[in-house]
Amino acid sequence: MAEPELVTGSPLTRNGVDYAWRQLAERSGLAPEETRVVSFAYRGIAAGRAVRPAAASPPTPRVTVVPCRPTAFQSVLEHDSPPLLWLTADAVVPAGAGLPISNSVPILFWGEGFEDGGRPFAERLTDGSVVFYADIVAAAFFMLSRWEETVVATRDEHGRFPDTASVAYRLGFIDRPIVDEYALILREWVRLLLPRWKPSTGRFEVKLSHDIDWLRRTWNLPVLVRSLGADLLRTRRPRRAVKTFKTLTEATAEIAIPQSAPRFRAIYELAKMSLRYGLDSVFYLMAAPPGRFDDGYDLNSRYCRRCIARLRRQGFEVGLHASYDSFDSPSMLAAEKGRMEKVLDGKVYGSRQHRLRFKVPQTWRHLEQIGLQHDSTMSYAEYEGFRCGTCHPFRPFDGEQDRELSIREVPLVVKDNTLRVCRRLAPAQAEARILELAQRCKCVEGVFTLLWHNTLLDSDRRDWVATYEQVLSGLSVLADAGTK
Repeated sequence: MAEPELVTGSPLTRNGVDYAWRQLAERSGLAPEETRVVSFAYRGIAAGRAVRPAAASPPTPRVTVVPCRPTAFQSVLEHDSPPLLWLTADAVVPAGAGLPISNSVPILFWGEGFEDGGRPFAERLTDGSVVFYADIVAAAFFMLSRWEETVVATRDEHGRFPDTASVAYRLGFIDRPIVDEYALILREWVRLLLPRWKPSTGRFEVKLSHDIDWLRRTWNLPVLVRSLGADLLRTRRPRRAVKTFKTLTEATAEIAIPQSAPRFRAIYELAKMSLRYGLDSVFYLMAAPPGRFDDGYDLNSRYCRRCIARLRRQGFEVGLHASYDSFDSPSMLAAEKGRMEKVLDGKVYGSRQHRLRFKVPQTWRHLEQIGLQHDSTMSYAEYEGFRCGTCHPFRPFDGEQDRELSIREVPLVVKDNTLRVCRRLAPAQAEARILELAQRCKCVEGVFTLLWHNTLLDSDRRDWVATYEQVLSGLSVLADAGTK
């Protein structure tokens, strides 16, 4: 049973406050054992065992965050709150400190009584403690728990919570990792309290990912007959059926050379490009039968088995691309995971939902239930950016069960079709946008996760193939610079 809420009308519980503070503290560079060095208070209540002040003399340095109004969460959903105040980077840190970001910082929630912005983001009091008038705890919880998705009913044609319904989109910070930025601000104030403290800094990483939605179906006689019949009945175009026959039979004839099939060849090319630029990739393959949005290719075919074996020999992770309808069905997820495990001769550790369909917090809970270790679905299908306000992998919070889940979320920042199809960007514009978001991830010492489909390496899209190559070159430079 959930603990009583801290304040009436707010979704924040004691567990929620403790969770949000630990997420901020971790990103700021406070190691778990160091959180006792700094006392934390939220409305005068120490938040959780890990951050309670230890007995010490002189008193432990103290950080206090003033809670926002109990109605602030609902108000920001209903446009009742005034427009966000944005403060320059040098206005949110102690004098003489700096941030690796040059943009102004949006303030999602102010502490109760300070909504007019009359107080600074944070300041040091005469007793030596630091007080945050911006409620960074509520903001971190709001973004990381995806609370708004549990109370806003708006959904698109695929049952997804759309970017346009989010507070981040409506208030203009969807492309900012504000939780991570708040954590870097916290770091500078902790430095002020602990002049000898050396924060544990993060290392920028690039994570390429590839959803294998289509492999032109399994090449066997039943599938061949179904494909031909579908083309004839649906289009009444015999030439289309002949083309399908030729494509499938040619692929079957060349089964001893997997890379000869176009979409398999694209997988191998994606792997080759990752190796060329020294970048990590994960390939998410489907293990579902044919469905309205599921190709239904057979993981047990020689093509798939050889492809998976080759990827694993090259050091790539192979994960589960869960089917279209599985996001709200633990039994479907478990069945697909079981099929994938048989092919991999072991456990499947990571997954991503097809078409980015997700139900908060149920899908996270189902993934945890079937034993998956991490997910990488959290992004909007039609707009790039930071759905959870972060680019750091994290364990999400289940507001309904009032607990932190064991599944790790690796936020997806941008996918190819978001830029190409939904946003209709030209290849050069897409490249610039990808590298811009990667740079923002680097500034906050996070992980930049990019999704690029194998289908976008088809021969008739050479401009996008060239764009991907240029993107990898730019990401490689950023990653190399981040290790020096």
